[in-house]
Amino acid sequence: MTDSHEPPVDRFCDLVMKGGITSGVVYPKAIELLSHQYRFKSIGGTSAGAIAAVVTAAAEYQRRKGSRAGFDLLGTIPMQLQRPVAPGTSKLLSLFQPQPAMRRLFSVLIGALNSEKTSSRIVQILIGFLRAYWPATLAALVIALVVGVAGLGWFAACLTFIIALPLLVGFWVYDDVTRRMVAHDLGLCTGLTEDGGNEALTPWLHELIQKAAGRNVSDPPLTFGDLWDAPGFPPPWLKVPADPKPRSIDLQMFSTNLSHGRPYIFPLPAKNSQPTRFHDRERLYFTESEMTRYLPSDVVSWMMKNSQPYSVEGGREGKDPSTEAAEGMRELPEPRNFPVLLAARMSLSFPFLFTAVPLHAIDHDPPDKRQFRRCWFSDGGISSNFPMHLFDGLVPMWPTLGISLEPEVERRNPIFLPSKYDQGYGERWNRFAEETKSVSKLGGFISAIVGTMQNWNDNSLARMPGVRDRVARVRLNEKEGGMNLNMEAGLILNIAERGVQATGELLRRFAPSPDGQQAEGWDEHRFVRLHVLLAMLEARSPGLVSALSSTCGHATDFSTLLNSMMNGKRPPGYEEPMTKEQCQELQNFVKALRDLAVYLATPAQTIPFKPIPKPELRVRPPL
Repeated sequence: MTDSHEPPVDRFCDLVMKGGITSGVVYPKAIELLSHQYRFKSIGGTSAGAIAAVVTAAAEYQRRKGSRAGFDLLGTIPMQLQRPVAPGTSKLLSLFQPQPAMRRLFSVLIGALNSEKTSSRIVQILIGFLRAYWPATLAALVIALVVGVAGLGWFAACLTFIIALPLLVGFWVYDDVTRRMVAHDLGLCTGLTEDGGNEALTPWLHELIQKAAGRNVSDPPLTFGDLWDAPGFPPPWLKVPADPKPRSIDLQMFSTNLSHGRPYIFPLPAKNSQPTRFHDRERLYFTESEMTRYLPSDVVSWMMKNSQPYSVEGGREGKDPSTEAAEGMRELPEPRNFPVLLAARMSLSFPFLFTAVPLHAIDHDPPDKRQFRRCWFSDGGISSNFPMHLFDGLVPMWPTLGISLEPEVERRNPIFLPSKYDQGYGERWNRFAEETKSVSKLGGFISAIVGTMQNWNDNSLARMPGVRDRVARVRLNEKEGGMNLNMEAGLILNIAERGVQATGELLRRFAPSPDGQQAEGWDEHRFVRLHVLLAMLEARSPGLVSALSSTCGHATDFSTLLNSMMNGKRPPGYEEPMTKEQCQELQNFVKALRDLAVYLATPAQTIPFKPIPKPELRVRPPL
C-alpha cells in the first residue's frame, strides 16, 4: 500500500455494497480508507448499500473537482450516528420517524428489537402491544371489573379479561395494519421528518449527499448527469468510443418494482433520441402531490422544473391514455437530470419499515382500455441484495471490490477474505434446524425461505472463481446492524471499525505496494478471470459449432436464412429492410464466429485450469 494521501489520478476501482438496514454503518470509514488507494469509477448497492453508494459517488464527485472533503465527512458518520439526541435515543434511531398514524406499531417494533431469542422477542412484542394499545387494555380491565362487581364472580371476571384483552387489542392492531398502514402507503415511515427536533433519514441523507458533493442544501440536487460529467475519466491509456460519452462516475442502484414483479436499475436507460418504431415501454411518471410525501420540497421542485407533462407518443394516439386522462402526470426527469436522492430512497424502502415509493406506468392490458397504474417501488434488496455482477467485464481493467454482510460464524474470524484460490467457495449455512425450541425452529424455517428467495442468486455468485476473492465478508451478531435501530454507541463504532479491517484486507490483496509493485492478489485475480472466461467459452463452443453448421438438424442453415431475409420486408428487430451489404456482413460474422467456436473447443485439452464452482455463460438481462 502507498503512503500518499491521494491515489494516482488513473488508478480506479469499482465498489459494490450489500444491503442490511443499520448494518450500513460498516461502510463509511471503510470507504474513506479505500479512497486513499483508489478513485471510484463505478459504485453500486442496494438498500443500506445504496445509501453508502450514493454518498461515495458524491464524495468522488467533489474529489474530481479538487477536494477530498467528502471522504473526510464520510469518516465522521459513525461518530455522528452514535451521538445521543435525546435520552435513550441515538442519532441513528432518530432517523427512523414513524408517520403519526403508525406510531403505535412502530413503538412495538422498537421494544422488540434487542431481544436475543425468538421467545423473548415474542414476549416483548406482546408487552409492546399492551403498552401501545393501552386504551384497549384498559377497556378489557374495565369490562372484567364490571363482571366482577356485578356479582358474577372474580373467576368469571378473570376469564372475561383473558378473552376481552386479545380481542380488543387484536381488533385495534388489525385495524392499524389492514386499514391505516395500507392507507399510509404500506410503511411505518415515509423517510421525511415527523419529529420537529430531529431530521429523519431522507432530509439527513439529502444534506449528506450535498455536503459530500461540495454543495449547499439549497443548491440544485446532485444528479446522475453531474456524476457522468465529472472530470478525470477516461485516462489517456484507455481508448473508448467518444459516442456515447463514457460515464466518469457510474452510480447504479437497485429498486424492486413490486407491480411489475422485477427489479429496476436506476438510472434508467436514456430514451432513444432517433425516430423508431420500437417503442420503449419503460416510461415512468410521477405526480407532484405524491412526491412531496417522500422527498424534500426543493428536490420535488427540481423534478418539476426538469420534467415534461405526459404526452401521447407519436403513432399511439387512440391507443395510450389521453392527456386529459393523465392530469398531473409528469414523465420522470431524463436520467441525466434524475436526482440521485430519489434513486437511493427507492432502493432503501425496506418493506413495512419504509413506505414504498409510487410511480406510474401505462398498463397496456386490456388493449382497448389502457390506463395509468401505480408502480410500487420497494427495497432493492428484495431482488438483489448484493449485486456483485453490476460492473463486471469479461476481463477486468481494474478491480471491482465488494463488502458483504453476513451472520457471525462460531470460531470464525469476524472478517474473511480468501487469500488462496481454493478458499471461500464453501456453502453458507442457515442452521435453523438445530434450534432446540420448536418456535425458534419454525421462525428460522420461515426466515430461511424468505432469505433463500431473496439471496440465492447473490449467494451463488459470491462463491464463483474470480468473484469470491474480491468480496470481504463482515460477520455481525444478532445485536449488530440489521433491524437493531437503537444500537448502543459502542456497537456502532465497533461495526464501523470492522469495515475498516475488511477494507484493510482488500487493500493488502489488491493495492500496489509503496514502491509501485503490482499486488499479487490483483495479478492472480486477472489470471483467474481470464481462465474463467476461457472455460465458459470452451463449454459453450461445441453447441455453437453445431448450431452454426449447415447440417444442423430440422433448421434452416444461416447462410440460406440470411439470404431469405432480403425479401424487401423488415426483418425482426430492423427499422428497414435488410440490404445486400448488411447480409454479407452477417455472413462474414457467422463464419468468423464458427471458426472462433471451433478454435475455442480445444483449449480444455491443453489448459488444465479447474474452475470451482464451474461457471456458465448465459444470455440474460443486465439485472
